[in-house]
Amino acid sequence: MIHAVIFDMDETLLDRQSSLRAFAAAQHRAHPDAFSEVPVAHFVERFLALDNNGALWKAEVYQQILDENRITSLEPQTLVDEYIADFHRHCHPFAGLPEMVDELLADGRQLGLITNGRYPFQWHNFQSLGVADRFGAVLVSEHEGMRKPNPEIFRRALSRLDVTAETAVFVGDNPEADMRGAQSVGMRTIYRPSPFWPECAFADAVCTDLRQLPGLVRGFEASR
Repeated sequence: MIHAVIFDMDETLLDRQSSLRAFAAAQHRAHPDAFSEVPVAHFVERFLALDNNGALWKAEVYQQILDENRITSLEPQTLVDEYIADFHRHCHPFAGLPEMVDELLADGRQLGLITNGRYPFQWHNFQSLGVADRFGAVLVSEHEGMRKPNPEIFRRALSRLDVTAETAVFVGDNPEADMRGAQSVGMRTIYRPSPFWPECAFADAVCTDLRQLPGLVRGFEASR
């Protein structure tokens, strides 16, 4: 039996691109004087392009935007502080998240989360999705002192759920950090295609809609 399903968060449960768009538009509106000459659509698209799926920290993103538009009335750190404090208010889950969680729990699965990122920032983002209280283990890389694909962070999640790798499944969107990392400790994997990584040839299954996932997990059991 599959006793646990462990998830990545960004672009797996959290629709990060949609959430960033909502936040950036709200932030633009909060500074009408500073951004009076910058159309909101341009600000949002530039914000996402520079963010590059989290590759560039926000201090550099904002510095670049301010420099490009010759804005001197705002400090980058002011905008970073707003991002840290307010992003979670704009976080959107992918469709089907609560229904998927209900179905997995009804099937007797435990749930866990491993996310790379800053703490407590990522924890607040996860809480905003409305399902955090139903997860038995939540690991944020900064708090744990290690990042995916380090095998130890996967082993730590398994230990906290008191399950073995052979009876757990990992779900994520990053081929190396998520799929390779989980497979390195013996977990089976379900891939969530994203705009940044549209395919993964070596995952055990692919899930394009969260509502498909309970059936995919049952399929692992049936194939044993």
